[in-house]
Amino acid sequence: MDEKKHPNSSESKRDQSTAESENPNMTRPILKRSKTRRWIYPALYLGAAAVIIGVVYAKTQSGGGATAPVVSPSVTDTGNPSPDTTQADTFIWPVNVAHKVTLGFFSADGTAKQQAAALVQYGGSYYAHKGVDIQSDTGTSFDVLAALAGKVTLVENNPLYGWTVEVTSNDGYVEKYESLGNVTVKTGDNVSQGETIGTSGTCRFEENQGNHLYFQVNQDGKLLNPLDLLPKE
Repeated sequence: MDEKKHPNSSESKRDQSTAESENPNMTRPILKRSKTRRWIYPALYLGAAAVIIGVVYAKTQSGGGATAPVVSPSVTDTGNPSPDTTQADTFIWPVNVAHKVTLGFFSADGTAKQQAAALVQYGGSYYAHKGVDIQSDTGTSFDVLAALAGKVTLVENNPLYGWTVEVTSNDGYVEKYESLGNVTVKTGDNVSQGETIGTSGTCRFEENQGNHLYFQVNQDGKLLNPLDLLPKE
């Protein structure tokens, strides 16, 4: 944990260049809003915006022809983790300090109010939040733990999202940890559940969230709400 490793970027990168990273349109469905309309009937407009994003998001999940597709991490190593990391697919919280969820998951089935509460504003646009943001109660950095055992299939330092670690687990699960301050694993490592993989940090995409962890879960390429998998608190 205390050792800081800055591994090289591996497969399944979300960004091919810094210019693409500066423009996150390829990774998260967006809704453009003009600055002129931003302040006119904000509650009503935001509700309508969320509904529109919900339609786009639903199309991406069902394979429809959306203009801004959801890019899910590709699993390049489909083999099971080594025997010492194989275990039941019961998630644990990726943090072991007092914490809170500060931004939830955008669900295509949610109400307009719920969808509006799960949007990220960046560069004059709104983006559907595809995971959850977790902060410590004190707002300070904390250890980030592996929510499931698995194999590290991606480690990269993204200009927009900070240090990112992707872990591929059994039964098609892929967990993504973003906005890390540093990482203590490298691509190809097998990690046990509860093992420290890095520390929380900040990122440009969600500057207003401060020091936090962005946690995302896919199963067989489909986005899942992490709060449906994590133990109830």
